[in-house]
Amino acid sequence: MVSTATTCPFCACGCGFFLLAKNGEAAGVAPGESHPVSAGKLCARGWCAHEAPSWGSRLLRPMIRRNRRLEPVPWNEALDHVAGRLRELIAAGKPVGVLGSARATNEENYLAGRLARAGLRTNHVDFCYHSQCRPLLAGIEDVTGGSTRPIALRDIESCDAVVLVEGDLAKTHPRAAASVLKARTRGARLIAIGCARTQMARVASRFLQVAPGSEGEAINALLAAALRAAGEEKQAARCAGYDALRGDLQAVSATDEIREAAEWIAAAERAAFLIGPSAGCGDASRKTAAVIATLAAVTGHLGGPGSGLLPLLGRSNARGACDVGLAPDRLPGYEPIEDGEARRRVESVWGKALPSGAGLDADRMIENVSGLVVLADDPAAVLSAGQRARAAIERIEFLVALDAFVTPVVEAAHAVLPVASFAETEGTVTNMEARIQRVRPAGPLPGDAVEGWRALAELSARLGAGGTWNSAADVFHEIERAAPRYGGTAARIFDGGWGSALTEMPEAVRFNVQAAATQELTTAERPFVLAWDGAFDWGGDPLVSFSPTLSRDSQSERKLFPNGFVEMSGDDADALGVRAGWQVKLGSARGEAIVPIRRRDGLRRGTLLAPYAFRDCLAGVLADEGITAVQVERA
Repeated sequence: MVSTATTCPFCACGCGFFLLAKNGEAAGVAPGESHPVSAGKLCARGWCAHEAPSWGSRLLRPMIRRNRRLEPVPWNEALDHVAGRLRELIAAGKPVGVLGSARATNEENYLAGRLARAGLRTNHVDFCYHSQCRPLLAGIEDVTGGSTRPIALRDIESCDAVVLVEGDLAKTHPRAAASVLKARTRGARLIAIGCARTQMARVASRFLQVAPGSEGEAINALLAAALRAAGEEKQAARCAGYDALRGDLQAVSATDEIREAAEWIAAAERAAFLIGPSAGCGDASRKTAAVIATLAAVTGHLGGPGSGLLPLLGRSNARGACDVGLAPDRLPGYEPIEDGEARRRVESVWGKALPSGAGLDADRMIENVSGLVVLADDPAAVLSAGQRARAAIERIEFLVALDAFVTPVVEAAHAVLPVASFAETEGTVTNMEARIQRVRPAGPLPGDAVEGWRALAELSARLGAGGTWNSAADVFHEIERAAPRYGGTAARIFDGGWGSALTEMPEAVRFNVQAAATQELTTAERPFVLAWDGAFDWGGDPLVSFSPTLSRDSQSERKLFPNGFVEMSGDDADALGVRAGWQVKLGSARGEAIVPIRRRDGLRRGTLLAPYAFRDCLAGVLADEGITAVQVERA
């Protein structure tokens, strides 16, 4: 048995483990006690990380679609065909684009972005999960003026107060939940904000139960109380918009419970603020992130030692994909594409002039481009559009898929390039606390598959993107030059051991604080709030769907509820006279749907939650916004 130190490919906590291989195949996992994030602990996903690479439906040969069938071809023929078809589309004036992935390494995503901008001459470059993490990062930037360092998971454990705006932290980010629990055990005050009494809410010092989309109202109340508890003169000196904030919150009342919670936050020497994607469209999530950042700023904890914010990104390398510029309006370093200094720096590194103007994001890209290169992702499994995204993908004139597994994108593709899974490749990923970590191969590449960075490098050469790289480390050294926050980290990443380094981020010195805009969502006609539960469908991810252990829950739910379901509080179910499994009729301003219910203890009355995996079943009622007011009656 051979053990290889690597990084977990699932959530953005970035735990480390040893991938065990027998006869060249991944056979198990062992935790690494000295790892700076996980410290010898793993969740169920981590323990089963070896299953998909070993037992999943793997891509072994490059393929080109001929006569409606994918046929194996040599690598050179496949690459020449892809480059030739993309050039034909560009020459005909048809738009092309590139989608990277939060499942891919930094090196793969960086080269995907470079391929788009330097090779295809387009800013149509993005990754699907960006639609979920972009609002969180943008809301924080609205307050700090730019990217700022997240609080480290280990620092949360030493905090005196923790503010958590969550869906279900123990389920989505187990390692972060462990840090919060350690702080709580030490005596920290935990203020949890959400619509359901989750595991974290049950151990909270104060649980503020709100309707989905109403998180901003609770935080506004905390802000109003905190402005008095934190000492106004001290904070006014650092905060632009401070006087306007006081005016906006003048009429906001705070209960005794909220005033006490605000005093805990203000009195804390160190405090952490954790926030995940909010219910509703991206604008609502952005505003909630901004008001949480404002609360951290006015209480003196934004940028303070051992204090700060942590955006709860859902997928393993979402932060890294942003950092290397995999966005239609951002360059490596996650700097705005219109930033003259950033453009000149990247152009100097690439030796190519950059295309101007922001490109299309993932949602619009799949609807509008004629040629699309997709790296290790399935838009229909990630984007809110769901099956509409799948239909759009199938209409694309020339679709190229680079993946380790057979996915719906591969099945629709006109050209397929097999690349390594996380278990067979070399590179780096960046977790949600901005920690860069190594990914190492534990076994040989299957069939004719190659490392993803190598396939992208070969394709870039054929499309005139420039650059020569002989290893993933070579690509990372270029990332250091193109993205300043990664500068100087290679020596710590590639020095042996676990390989881990926090990226460099500037600390904000002045904050632009703001309150959350509030509005009444429900009406007398539609008194219930229906919202997505979560922002990512793990059941549709290849690393879960091809894992016999991890796929059991999602497969069972899909068998039991082929047309979806909604969760309802027991009190609401009793009031409507319905039992678990009975159907209800939902009506919104958009349309109607009939679905069964599941009772959920601890859910706020008047709230209905629909699993993200079943968003297609409720598309006619919920649409892409993810939250709406509904009328509910027995079907």
